Amino acid sequence: METLYLIFLLLLAVGASRILANIVPLPLPILQIIMGTVLALPPFGMGVELRPEIFMLLFIPPLLFYDGWKIPKREFTEHGAEMTAMSLVLVLIILVVVGYFIHWLLPAIPLGASFALAAILSPTDALAVIAIAQGRLPRHMAHQLEGEAMMNDATGLVSFKFALAAAITGSFSLLTVTGEFFVIALGGLTIGAGLSWAVGKAKQWMTSRDLFDPSTYVVMILLLPFAAFFLAEHAGMSGILSAVAAGMVQSRIDMLPVKTTTRILNRSIWEMLDFSFNGLVFLLLGLQFPRIVERVWEAAGHETYRMPMLIFSALAIMGLLLLVRFAFVYAYHWGEARVRRMRGKPVEDKPLRLFSALSAVAGVRGAITLAGVLSIPLMIGDTPFPGRDLMIFLAAAVIILSLLVGALGIPYFLKQLPNNDFEQHEEELQKARRIAAQAAVGWLENWKQANPVDDPDKALLHSEVTARVTESYRHDIEALMNHHDRVNQARQTRTLERDIRLQAIAVQRKEMYRMRKRHLIDEQMLQTLLRELDYEEAALGSREAASH
Repeated sequence: METLYLIFLLLLAVGASRILANIVPLPLPILQIIMGTVLALPPFGMGVELRPEIFMLLFIPPLLFYDGWKIPKREFTEHGAEMTAMSLVLVLIILVVVGYFIHWLLPAIPLGASFALAAILSPTDALAVIAIAQGRLPRHMAHQLEGEAMMNDATGLVSFKFALAAAITGSFSLLTVTGEFFVIALGGLTIGAGLSWAVGKAKQWMTSRDLFDPSTYVVMILLLPFAAFFLAEHAGMSGILSAVAAGMVQSRIDMLPVKTTTRILNRSIWEMLDFSFNGLVFLLLGLQFPRIVERVWEAAGHETYRMPMLIFSALAIMGLLLLVRFAFVYAYHWGEARVRRMRGKPVEDKPLRLFSALSAVAGVRGAITLAGVLSIPLMIGDTPFPGRDLMIFLAAAVIILSLLVGALGIPYFLKQLPNNDFEQHEEELQKARRIAAQAAVGWLENWKQANPVDDPDKALLHSEVTARVTESYRHDIEALMNHHDRVNQARQTRTLERDIRLQAIAVQRKEMYRMRKRHLIDEQMLQTLLRELDYEEAALGSREAASH
């Protein structure tokens, strides 16, 4: 029963944190960590100690699955080389450089454990960055961060597992590890993609035989990341990459025009789960942080390090991560520009130092780093894992520092950028909407000609309906032209119409409650009517979002 109370309270805290984030000028993850810390202190005194393997299985698969689901496919195709470099080469550089630096700075952490800590510090959290930037990041950088975050989540966690195994066994062979890495990675990708493809085929089979049920399918999708992770791990492959591959394949299947209601339900649930799981991870960090600090403080009494030294170490590690990321981004884009000039291709003119500095401060660490470091085993055989609390303390400190650096640095460097591609992105959206509306008008005209009606009454009805629908699309096309005054007028008209319709729906809803109170309709009929109004209201919200 206490576990259920804890789950309910944590979920309530996650929801409350989102409301507080609109009032308190702090990044949401930092606010959630603070809330978790407050809940761990008297008078609340809440405490939770999850087993590492349960923590890994509970949080990692769904977070990585949704990362794979969200990855921008077009940007991944166009800038795959950059994303690959950031998620493979940069991760390996951080693993080596930061790993040796941590061991040199704090010899109490063994070299293998230092590499493990460096590996788990390499993944970035695009969700936190985009929340801090509030949609003002250059589109290319936002998509690059999303693709990089998805890939380096996988590579960082796989590297973390290998480094952790080396720390536990005490043996390490670069040649053996490299070969095993590719075999395990390929096996995990194959299992995840194959399982996700099989689920998609089952969906098509059920749909063709009218056996498809959206709720059952959504439950299958919720279990898919856990199934992909478990099967791959059971087969000795990478469950991490298996979950990512399952998400990438499922995102393609989800776009197939089978059931609109299923897509809406699926995406809504996953957005809710992604928000909830990310929030729970940061709350759990806050809940454990006072205990971690207490244990590290007690250990500092008889170890070679002191708390000021640990704080300095966290600052030094954060500074090195920023420096390595800045240097890598600068070197990559400088080299890319040189190669393009040698091949006679156009080179984008951008302030390289400013862009690299923005990319460096945007390398925020988040939920994956925390979930990974909390999965470090408590014991190696009969002895405690060396430096576990110290590693968790440093990882938590770096997460908090990176969030603070991002919250301060991202807005500052965004102001320094000479231009942004947001307007260009909006123009592309407007053009795509206009082309789609023109295609709909063309189809309506062809449909009217291909479906003549002999009955005069029906012919008049068809003519009126098609003319009304065509006129609405022509109105949209006119509004989507490049003249800002037309666009603004159309938006004002739609906003006014939407507000009036929403008020009318509210009146309908109140009248339905009155009818139920007077026993003119029963509870079941009320639920049916309210559901219809809810869908109508949701459709108005979707139209409003599409118009912006």
